[in-house]
Amino acid sequence: MDKFVNKLKTAALVLLAAGVFFTACNSKKLVMEKPDHLINRITLVNILAESYLIESTLQLTTPDSIGKSDLARLYYKDLFDRYQITNEQFESSVAYYISEEKSAEKLLNDAAALIVSKKSELTLPNELPN
Repeated sequence: MDKFVNKLKTAALVLLAAGVFFTACNSKKLVMEKPDHLINRITLVNILAESYLIESTLQLTTPDSIGKSDLARLYYKDLFDRYQITNEQFESSVAYYISEEKSAEKLLNDAAALIVSKKSELTLPNELPN
């Protein structure tokens, strides 16, 4: 299962690196064929936002915590089960959407916007009522 978590972390890093790379390039050519069982873009944005929150939670877990990798497996298993997807579907869908500059940029921007909106939903106001 550690391979599963490592693949997810790798996919997230690839997404970020590819996003930077493709936004720096001017090529608009699609470099990948549409995979079988492609996750729709809106669903993938939600999955990416949730995976970012998972990674943030794991980073806040102290390094000496027992079972941190087990916790990661459980979080990602729950995430993939809720969306009824596989790791392979996730990886191929991310690769497909980031294979084109504008699509990669939009995917990253939409995931970032979703994270910001979720954060504002969870943030307490500066002043609490008496």
